[in-house]
Amino acid sequence: MKEKKKMSLAIKILLGMILGLAFGFIAKGLHSYWTYVTDTIGTVFLRLLKMTILPLILCSIIGGIASIANLNKLKKIGARFIVFWACASALAGLSGLVWSYIIRPGVGVNLAEAAEQYSTEGVSVLQGIIGYVPDNVFASLANFSIIQVIVFAIFAGIGIATLPEGSKAKEFLASLFDHGNTLMVRVVEMVMKLAPLGVFCLMAEVGGTLGAEVLIGLGKMLITQYVAYATMIFIVFPIILAVFAKVNPIKHYENVFPAMILAFSSCSSSATLPLTMKCAKERCGVPEDTVNLIAPPAATINMQACCAEMAIYAVFAAQLFGRQYNIGELILIVLLATIMAAGVAGVPGGGIMMSAIMMETMGLPLTIVPWVAGIYRLIDMPNTMLNVTGDTVGMVTVSAQMGDLDREVFNASHKPTEA
Repeated sequence: MKEKKKMSLAIKILLGMILGLAFGFIAKGLHSYWTYVTDTIGTVFLRLLKMTILPLILCSIIGGIASIANLNKLKKIGARFIVFWACASALAGLSGLVWSYIIRPGVGVNLAEAAEQYSTEGVSVLQGIIGYVPDNVFASLANFSIIQVIVFAIFAGIGIATLPEGSKAKEFLASLFDHGNTLMVRVVEMVMKLAPLGVFCLMAEVGGTLGAEVLIGLGKMLITQYVAYATMIFIVFPIILAVFAKVNPIKHYENVFPAMILAFSSCSSSATLPLTMKCAKERCGVPEDTVNLIAPPAATINMQACCAEMAIYAVFAAQLFGRQYNIGELILIVLLATIMAAGVAGVPGGGIMMSAIMMETMGLPLTIVPWVAGIYRLIDMPNTMLNVTGDTVGMVTVSAQMGDLDREVFNASHKPTEA
């Protein structure tokens, strides 16, 4: 007998969102009766998500920085790729911010009942930046001060990376956070198994209290995501390829087309990694040692789409609650998007976790988390394709800057569907 094909978590969450909204609309008149059940279950689900945030940040960011530091084995290649990663990620975050303010996906959805709570009037940017530096990391953990925890994680990661190679301390600490990250991935997987039920209950509350305007906001947020991704693929990456790598961007996309399609369909940068490396070596002309050095960590940390995505979440939620960001907070959003995307993107349900982390960091409720969970499959397909494309752009650009890109291989005729 053929084994029955299991329904994916993404489909289950999407069904939970649709059924929850439908239930909320249909039973809106009885909301005062069933809200006790749905509100309780939804709140528990959000608390479970929140429970994983701080240990996940600690383990993933420390481990991520350690992997970046490993690129120094080939100093020039590593340094150039880190520059590419930081600049491209910041541009992606900026793209997300700009399009969020142009399209304004959260405007028109009335959730501003607590807007006064989020006023930034009288806030000092300088004092805010000083406040990002923890003076007591245990207090930061206890008070859920995410930015301070991130700062500590960065220093801890650098500290591990600078320990002598082969020392027992470095091996132990690297292994500790690697195992810690494995543990947190497992915990997140356990929590995400409850996501369909949690999303059903949370969306039932949305349908029973807000109405169809939420669907309009979700549609506008999806459009904002797609436009931001298109900006990176059709404007930013081509400029990088033409100016810094001095190659034809259209030819590059032809070369990596097989990896782009697999990434779009699989929604996994890691699953696409073997094909990404094959395309980079055999179709783009990037030397094998450069590909072997850059591709594996890039599949985890080089997440331009996630940077744009997180910036959009931050502005979308702010617009829902009538909050205005100052320039210091906008810069912080871009920095957080770059750092968090590098650490969290490889986790199952990473985009959902990122939205929760960003909301907590910016002092906003977790209202949009179930919304993101419900439509994440629609976000994740182009998201993963952009991330994988960014990996190949980085490898080609670094190789061209190093002067070892095989331009004959790059410019050779390749069938788009063969790899």
